[in-house]
Amino acid sequence: MLGAIRNKSKGWVAYLIVGLITVPFALFGIQDYVSRAGNASIATVDGEDIDINLYYQELNTQQRNLQQQLGSAYSQEIDNVLKQSLLDSMINEKLIENYANSLDIVTLNQEVRSVIQSNQAFQVDGQFSEDRYSQILRLNSYNPISYEIAQSKALSQEQIKRNLVESSFLSNVQIQQLNDLVSQQREVSYIAISTDKYIDMVDVDQKEISDYFNENNFNFVEGRKVKVDFVEMSLDSIDEPANPDEDTLKSLYEDNTELYTNPEQRRAQHILIEDEGLANVLLVQIKEGADFAELAKVNSEDSSSNDNGGDLGFFEKDLMGAEFDKAVFAMNIGDISDVVATDSGYFHIIKLTDIEDETTQSYDEVKDQLVALHKKNVKQKTLFDLQEEFASLAYEESLDMVADQLDLEMQTSNFFAQGSGDYDQAFVAAAFSEEVIENSENSEVLELDGGRFVVLALSSLQPERQKELSEVEDQIRSILRNIAAKKLIDDLSLSIASSLASGDEAMSKKLLADVDLEWNSEGWIERSSDLPFNLASIAFTIPRPVDGEHTYSSRSVNNSTSLVIDLSGVRTPEEVTDTGVGELYLSQENNEMFVALIKQLRENAEIKVFTDLL
Repeated sequence: MLGAIRNKSKGWVAYLIVGLITVPFALFGIQDYVSRAGNASIATVDGEDIDINLYYQELNTQQRNLQQQLGSAYSQEIDNVLKQSLLDSMINEKLIENYANSLDIVTLNQEVRSVIQSNQAFQVDGQFSEDRYSQILRLNSYNPISYEIAQSKALSQEQIKRNLVESSFLSNVQIQQLNDLVSQQREVSYIAISTDKYIDMVDVDQKEISDYFNENNFNFVEGRKVKVDFVEMSLDSIDEPANPDEDTLKSLYEDNTELYTNPEQRRAQHILIEDEGLANVLLVQIKEGADFAELAKVNSEDSSSNDNGGDLGFFEKDLMGAEFDKAVFAMNIGDISDVVATDSGYFHIIKLTDIEDETTQSYDEVKDQLVALHKKNVKQKTLFDLQEEFASLAYEESLDMVADQLDLEMQTSNFFAQGSGDYDQAFVAAAFSEEVIENSENSEVLELDGGRFVVLALSSLQPERQKELSEVEDQIRSILRNIAAKKLIDDLSLSIASSLASGDEAMSKKLLADVDLEWNSEGWIERSSDLPFNLASIAFTIPRPVDGEHTYSSRSVNNSTSLVIDLSGVRTPEEVTDTGVGELYLSQENNEMFVALIKQLRENAEIKVFTDLL
């Protein structure tokens, strides 16, 4: 994903990345973070300074945040956008601050204090803590005075936004109309016509194929391919070591006893209940003699075990959850647990039915496994010791010399293209790297899946080439046949819709019968209905029927499908709930009004930006 971001981090994409990923600091406004350290300005608004120290303090914070999230994808383009976005934000804040001052908007100290005390970041056990407040400010190199000034300004500016909100409204009638529109239902049927039925009806001659090739030959270019020589070192390439002696094996056994130990396992039945009250009732019934398995079948929410009377089979610790484990591994066979609550909100009743004690295989039982483990360990150590020599030789010598020195086989790949799936992705990337193709050098040592280490070098390069017509003739024929078939079904869907709309029932029936087409009825649908071919979205763009008539429409939905749509009715449900669309509409309108206010303030203000300091 980061690679994709890096490749696309140009122009507007960089603005999008900055807008999505940068997060404003949670506690503090941009201005008045600290007492001003100097008079240097990054910009002025109507003669008032925007302190360069404040700008760079916030810039450094946001740069760190972005760099942590994007890593190597963080580019100069993104950095430039971040700088400009931050400066615009600080200018806008200064404009709003000045505008609030011009309106004589005043925020009382009591209001500021109330906001601060309600901030959960400054609370301990739900109560405001002066110690916590001072500690957080101190840890972030801020002081109460500057922070409270910033909060006062923020509250004053918030009053402007509230005034905008109060200036826009919707009447009850308008809200009802919007709710009706969102809740509207439509009765829809459709015919789907696919090119599959018409491909065989289309003939394409050689001239059409040649013309298409000549006009689109840039689409028929084969990228460059490479063939590489490579040397691979892995456990398989290491000589088989000698068998170890008894002392070595016994020491290995003692060091790896856990590998040959089967931990204790327990078997239990359980009843999983979502309601604690019901769980307590069932527990009473069990204690009074009710059959545990029958209660599990009827009541347990665990569909994987309730048919078996709640039987979970044998299991080890750390498989069933902390609360479950704590209960079941403290029980004796036949015990019934109390109701066990879980973090997920469910409740267990558990019955322990069996215990398999921990067992350890003897030395003699696992001796052959120990021999294999020892040899694997020796080979892995040998492989590890050889890696440095392998890398040094590959850096200094040709591949044939590397193979000869380490007694490895020189191998050669087939030709493959960039992005090929025939080889490991790292192998392909190295083969097309600048050092291999342009500089004719060995690649770095690559660590591939399965503990394989590989070095490769270019054997042969096949340049990009224009394909011959004979190579792509069948492909072009298929493309042209599909284009022609799509034209056929587009025309057919239009003819069917037109004949239906004009009332020519005989023609519409004939068209449908000739190609064996059928209507698919979806009934009454909503805007959110999940239908094939994005049918819901299309249906709600079709004009509503007039005087009980049907509205017919033809639509091309993709390269292989056309639709005929019958809209037979439109209705509003009798009981329409509040969809929230009114609030959404007002929120959008308020945002647009605030943006317009900022734009007007910028147009009327004298703004100077000292770009050489950015």
